Amino acid sequence: MRARNLSIGLVSSVMALAAGCGGDPEKPPPQTLGLGGGFAAKVLEGERLVVAASDGRVLLDGLAPGKVAADAPPLVGFALREVATTWQTSFGAFKPTVTPSGAWRVGQSLHGTANDLAIQDADGKPLAHLAFTTPEAGHLVVRITAPGTPESDPTKSKRLSWGFACNADDHFAGFGAQSWDADHRGQTVSTFVTEGGIGKSTTDDYSGLWELVGQRHSSQAPIPEYLSRRGYMLVAKTDRTATFALCSEKDTAARVETDLPVEIHVFDGPEPKKAIERATNTFGRPRMPPLAVFAPWIDAVFGSANVRRVAQKVRDNAIPMGVMWTEDWRGGDWNGDAYALKEEWEVDRGLYPDFEKVASDLHTSGFDFLVYFNPFVYDGSKAWSETEPNGWLVKNASGADYVFQGAKFTNTGLIDLDSAGGRSWAITKMRDAIALGADGWMLDYGEWLPTDGVTAAGPAYDEHNRYPVLWQTVGREAIDGVGDGIERFYFARSGWLGTPALADVFWAGDQRTNFATDDGMPTVIPMGIGLGITGISTYGHDIGGYQSATNEPTSKEVYFRWTELGAWSPVMRTHHGSKPKLNWTWESDAETLAHFKRYASLHMALVPTLSGLAKVASDTGLPMWRGLAIPFPDDASAWPITDEVMLGDGLLVAPVQAPGATSRSVYLPMGRWFPWNGGAPTVGPATPTVDAPVGEIPVFARAGTIVPMYPDGVMTLAYGSASVPDASSVGDDRVVRVFLGDAGAFTEVSGLSYALEAVGSVSDASLTATFAAGGPATPLTACAAMPVAPCLEEVSGETLVHVTGPGVVSFAQGGGEVARLTVTGGSPARKLLLRVAH
Repeated sequence: MRARNLSIGLVSSVMALAAGCGGDPEKPPPQTLGLGGGFAAKVLEGERLVVAASDGRVLLDGLAPGKVAADAPPLVGFALREVATTWQTSFGAFKPTVTPSGAWRVGQSLHGTANDLAIQDADGKPLAHLAFTTPEAGHLVVRITAPGTPESDPTKSKRLSWGFACNADDHFAGFGAQSWDADHRGQTVSTFVTEGGIGKSTTDDYSGLWELVGQRHSSQAPIPEYLSRRGYMLVAKTDRTATFALCSEKDTAARVETDLPVEIHVFDGPEPKKAIERATNTFGRPRMPPLAVFAPWIDAVFGSANVRRVAQKVRDNAIPMGVMWTEDWRGGDWNGDAYALKEEWEVDRGLYPDFEKVASDLHTSGFDFLVYFNPFVYDGSKAWSETEPNGWLVKNASGADYVFQGAKFTNTGLIDLDSAGGRSWAITKMRDAIALGADGWMLDYGEWLPTDGVTAAGPAYDEHNRYPVLWQTVGREAIDGVGDGIERFYFARSGWLGTPALADVFWAGDQRTNFATDDGMPTVIPMGIGLGITGISTYGHDIGGYQSATNEPTSKEVYFRWTELGAWSPVMRTHHGSKPKLNWTWESDAETLAHFKRYASLHMALVPTLSGLAKVASDTGLPMWRGLAIPFPDDASAWPITDEVMLGDGLLVAPVQAPGATSRSVYLPMGRWFPWNGGAPTVGPATPTVDAPVGEIPVFARAGTIVPMYPDGVMTLAYGSASVPDASSVGDDRVVRVFLGDAGAFTEVSGLSYALEAVGSVSDASLTATFAAGGPATPLTACAAMPVAPCLEEVSGETLVHVTGPGVVSFAQGGGEVARLTVTGGSPARKLLLRVAH
């Protein structure tokens, strides 16, 4: 609680100033702003803005005016200058050059009444205007404008810096897909949509092959939002670059810098969960995707015969699998060991002559069938001849088609998504795929719109960051407009404000096929943590990685470890990678196939939990994958962790991500933590070293956690049949993992619910139990060799309780009740196997 106590102390200082204690008699008295909405803001000494919550917590403790040296950051409350920004671009990467037209003009005084403030310089000239509104409780909007007519040149702007204090307890999470950090304290994060690069630098310096090797904060989804340990979220609503210096330029100062006009939104919790809920209510919550999304996905390429072969092998080996995605439906070419897609927007009849029959066969085998789209239009393609003559490509300043070197090192253009004709053409192509039998697609790229281009809406500078959202809007319209009642979905990799409400699934992009911390498997968790905070929840990644251009292909060890993490991810999905002949895959040997089947089975079993968490995300914005800071915000040790992640509030996943490692240390926050695979609990905070041989992943469940799972037998979640059973085959039957020692609850999407009460202290002594199903409680006796409900048995350190139907199970030790589980909903005949750890 140290951060909150310190914040309250700061407010006490503010209040003392308001009472005239210790104030400078030459300075004006504190001015209170009439904000409402749970906010209390003051202007101190006529120059410093302090935004606080009505409960006394300081949120933004504005810095005082001061001198700013040439070329130094403005570590003051407010400063403004005019700049010109140009961008060098290559292969979807963007290098900015910012040229100021003068020095920073520092705001020396704040004047105004009620909800409006003018920022003035030392000569009393206005620099900017702040207008405050509170649309609803816990939501403050500060609209910042500057006097004068905006420049007709979009590269020229008035840029404002808003500075506020950092203290030792401050931490900052968020900013979307960030691959290095979960906590951005000490970092300067600029948010501009760009290719992530191959092997990111530890800094943001543009040097060497900057267009191929990404910078520390290069991101395809750099959402300008952060969550503060003080309990608020801040969102810069802009389509320009926003830069956040978070105790990085000075350990006692932070600031936000962005072009004007801008809206700064502050959402106060006071708990992080509530702040996320408020922010996503305004800026978009995760979509509730079709249930089929949560079945394991498999990819297959190289033509009709191979796709059928892979599907048959999956079924012959009884691997639970519900989605097949075929990236090269539009064709593919070999370049040595590398396999690249052909750049068309429709089926390649040479590779897939019977595409419609392939789709039908996959449906019969219980697979949703996904294909692939990106927004490029390559010169010489059929798509070029259909779009370029109609003016549906992005233009350059002279009105000609904007042609650049694409990912395949040949000339390409970009579909103009501001053009009604271009949008309609793209939607038609996607719906053509649906008509052939596709159930959705990968919606790739979105980062490459040239800043010096021109779209139908005008100069592309202000469209660049929005282009991923336009691309996702097209994908959404293509699917939602069919109207035949069939659930379809797409997955995307680029994003901006607005993406959470559009994309069904989001994936991490093109990781390297190794354990490299710069761009390999270890980047998956921090990206998921940052995305979750900004409202993107149904998240997955390429099992085994994708990119082998500058590193070794996927090894067996990498594939095993990535599969383990994939099973505990919201979406479990494979990818053949850029060099599919060289990468290790689930088919490479019998041991790997068995390993993959084991974890695919686990993932399918977890679907009631995964989909339930997705419903929570859709309803509240709270993501499925959560950084440890979300459930444990007062634990300073939890904020920086990048190699552990929570699934919900109760399951802690700690993958092994280092070559040759067979154990790892795991930080366990406050609580009682049970190893998922059995063993004695550990009381946190603690950092035990746990064994993790290849094939095993450390996972811990916190006391009070309830995990409903499907029984064995569910093979798919789409196009089910007698030979390929879907979830309907098990009805309301469940295996429910229950971890005693604290209270907890869980509700499935269907409404089936489980509530755990902690009645007394739990020990490692044997449990007894009674069961009541609408009548008197019946003591549970020991099960026979073949368990018949109701009964109870001890197996491998767990108490297994077999009951039928909803009801109440009471657990006792030594004759005294210690816990009570209430199961609500479902058929009276539903079979429940409760696996109880204590």
